[in-house]
Amino acid sequence: MKFFVSLSYILIISCIAQGQEINTQVINAYSASYVSETSKDYDQAIKDIKSIYSEKSYEANLRLGWLSYEQKNYDQSVIYYQLAIKLRPNSIEAMLGYAYPAAALQKWDELFAMYQRILALDPNNLLVNYRLALMYYYRKEFSGAEKQLQKNIEHYPFDYDNVLLMAQVKLAMGKITESKNYYRRALLYNPSNDEIKKVVEKL
Repeated sequence: MKFFVSLSYILIISCIAQGQEINTQVINAYSASYVSETSKDYDQAIKDIKSIYSEKSYEANLRLGWLSYEQKNYDQSVIYYQLAIKLRPNSIEAMLGYAYPAAALQKWDELFAMYQRILALDPNNLLVNYRLALMYYYRKEFSGAEKQLQKNIEHYPFDYDNVLLMAQVKLAMGKITESKNYYRRALLYNPSNDEIKKVVEKL
């Protein structure tokens, strides 16, 4: 019994040290915020969180980052996500959250750097490897795109988005036979895709 009492005490102290004690008032504020968000009343949803806001609260900054993004206040969203990342430097969820307003603001270099930071923590992150591949593709850096996609396809050989993008990358690199094979694999996933069929017929 003493062990559980001690453990509870440690957890409470830990929460306070991290920035905010999680009490009934805080929980009620989050509950109200979710209700407001469901009604798309983002102003009120933000006010609900700000009523108990602590700059040292990871959860509050993360939540305000998301709500500010939904409100299309992208600059403010970036600030909240950066605060969350500062509080929890290894938080992939906060870094992925940051990606939304950063992309909306077309901060491509910052976004690229953030994706690299995520991959340093999680090299096989399916979503981030795909997004980086897309960035390389649009920059016409096809070898970079190919490398990122290969990581994903090694672990998810039948993932439609990755296979289809690899087909496009291989085509851009002039690797016609490989491109056709990837397009055909994409057709196995989505046989009714007439656009892919037309591409395959032309190759």
